[in-house]
Amino acid sequence: MVLIKAGVRLCSVSGWIKSEGNRGFMGQSNKRRFFGLFGRRQKEQDEVQEEDLELYNGMQVEVTGEDGQILLVAQVLNLEGDQAQLKPQTEGDWPGEGGEPVPVTLRGYSSQEGKAVVLKGAVRPREDGLWEIERLSLVKRTNDRAFFRIDTNIDAGVTLVGSFSEQQEQCKVLNLSVGGVCVGSKQRHNVGDKFILQVQLLPGMESSLMFCQVLRILECKADYFEYGCQFLQMTAADEERILQVIFDLQRKRRG
Repeated sequence: MVLIKAGVRLCSVSGWIKSEGNRGFMGQSNKRRFFGLFGRRQKEQDEVQEEDLELYNGMQVEVTGEDGQILLVAQVLNLEGDQAQLKPQTEGDWPGEGGEPVPVTLRGYSSQEGKAVVLKGAVRPREDGLWEIERLSLVKRTNDRAFFRIDTNIDAGVTLVGSFSEQQEQCKVLNLSVGGVCVGSKQRHNVGDKFILQVQLLPGMESSLMFCQVLRILECKADYFEYGCQFLQMTAADEERILQVIFDLQRKRRG
C-alpha cells in the first residue's frame, strides 16, 4: 500500500517494513542517536539540579542533626543530582542506628558566590569511611556565612588593638563558632573595633589568643553590652581546633 498526499509520495508501508525489518523497529543508528540524546538530557537535568542546590564538589559543609547538634564537618564529593558523598574533615558522631538514613541539615559556604547555603538531606555511613547523602534540597541562601554556634558561658579577657591602655578587660564568651564569638562585656565598644581575645575554651586546655573584630552590637544597656565578633586571620588548623572544642563541649553536655 502506498500513501499519496497532494501528488507527493510519502512512503511505502510495505517497503518500509521490508527495508527496516532487518534492523528492528528503530534501527541501530536511530537507537544510538535516541539514547545518546536521552543521556545528554539526563546529564543536563542533573547539572541544572546541582546549580539549583548551589552545592559543588569540594565545598566544605557543617552537618547537624535534627536536635541541632553538629555531627561533623565534611567535604562534598561526587555530587550527582540530589545525591553526593561526604568526606569527614573532623571526627564525627553517627546519630543513627545501623545503616538507616538519618535526616540532617547541611550548612555550606560558596566561595564562588560569596554566599551561604542551607540544605536538607538524609545521610548514612559507608564502610569506606565516607557518608552517603541523598534527597538533597535547598532550604535557603543568605549573604552571611552560616556557622554552627554553641552556647557557652566562659570567662575571658580582651585587649583592644591600638589602645593606649594594655589593661585586659574582663568579659564572657556567650557562644562560639568557627567564624566568631558573641562576647558580653561591661565596656562600650564600636563596630569595627579590633581586639585580642584570651580564653580557656576547655578545662585543662591552654589559653587561646584570637584576633577578633566587632561586627555588630547585639544588646546595649546602661552597664552591659553584647557584641557579635568575627575571627580574623584564622588558619585551617585554627578552625579545626575550634571545631574539636565544639564537639567536646557537646559530648560533655550529653554526659
